[in-house]
Amino acid sequence: MRFFCVATLVLLALVASVEGWRVESRARDGLMTFEAFIKQFNKDYSPSEYVKRKQIFEANVVDILKHNSEGHSYYKGINEMSDWTHDEFMHLNAARGLMKQKVTQNLHDSFTVKQFERTNRSLPHRVDYRRHHPPILTSIKNQGNCGSCWAHSAVEAIESHWALATGNLHVLSQQQITSCTPNPNHCGGTGGCSGSVEQLAFAYIHDAGGIAEEWSYPYTSYYGDSGVCKSVSPFEMIAKVKGYVEVAKDDQEALMEAVAYEGPISVSVDATYWQSYAGGIFNGCNYSLNITQNHAVQLVGYGFERKTNQHYWLIRNSWGPRWGEHGYMRLLRTRKPECGWDVNTHMGSACDGDPDTEWVCGTCGILTGASYPIPDVGSFAH
Repeated sequence: MRFFCVATLVLLALVASVEGWRVESRARDGLMTFEAFIKQFNKDYSPSEYVKRKQIFEANVVDILKHNSEGHSYYKGINEMSDWTHDEFMHLNAARGLMKQKVTQNLHDSFTVKQFERTNRSLPHRVDYRRHHPPILTSIKNQGNCGSCWAHSAVEAIESHWALATGNLHVLSQQQITSCTPNPNHCGGTGGCSGSVEQLAFAYIHDAGGIAEEWSYPYTSYYGDSGVCKSVSPFEMIAKVKGYVEVAKDDQEALMEAVAYEGPISVSVDATYWQSYAGGIFNGCNYSLNITQNHAVQLVGYGFERKTNQHYWLIRNSWGPRWGEHGYMRLLRTRKPECGWDVNTHMGSACDGDPDTEWVCGTCGILTGASYPIPDVGSFAH
């Protein structure tokens, strides 16, 4: 009887696995019907909304099929955002890069801002922190319909660097950062779900005395409400930060050295064309159309794909595990980085009073505005 039960469970697991693969394959190939999409992603519409979303979905499927027939280095697929217009998707990208003219104002003297010192160490051919042991990456998160990717990027970086420093990996609170981080100079937005920058999150955690775990301050901003900042007991603080390190602007070797030897990095990118990304090495940012850094993610490595003879950056996103390559993305890394002007910085990284233009480099601007936190392990006491 025990063997029968085990065999049955194995068979059921195999069937579920095959069915899951079929659903994923249909989504990847753009062959999923709207009804299957509704079921797969638990969508619920009013009658009028159903008609609207069906039209948007079908238009996005046409784009997916067209793109995938053209032989690109990356492919598109159906995901949770396939019933969104491009404007709705852009509302999600309310996270920004670093223009430090105003970011570093009013910081406490005890808060440290350092520059990464490149030493030209030999670089490993591949870095992938998903394979690090013990683990230093928590599971993929979903920011929902809230422009809080700056908070997710900052928290992910703190989780990783705290784990590297202490050996303890904690799931930390994105909601605390989203709801509580002040943004008086409107750096990258007006704060919360309307955008900010990772460096302000690091400074807030320092000033607040630490950050709580996710279970004690859970994420609630899925539908665009930044939430009200709640007081957090000192006993709930699980990690502290004493500053952050900036990686030299537009220096590809410096960023590679930093991620290889220091750990995962918070980076800012132009995610304008990422909505339907499903896999492969993304090269869809176009400097001739302007690069606006409107999204924050975590850089967790780099590598090389022999099949396509392409180098790439390994990106961890915050749009859920069913986006991209199980929540991750490979972004083209050219030997000589492409550069150009961001002529619309106030839709991205700028603070009030910052210039309207900025020189940015790397695929999707990845080389401009990278930083990582300095964990304050020595002063931590529970």
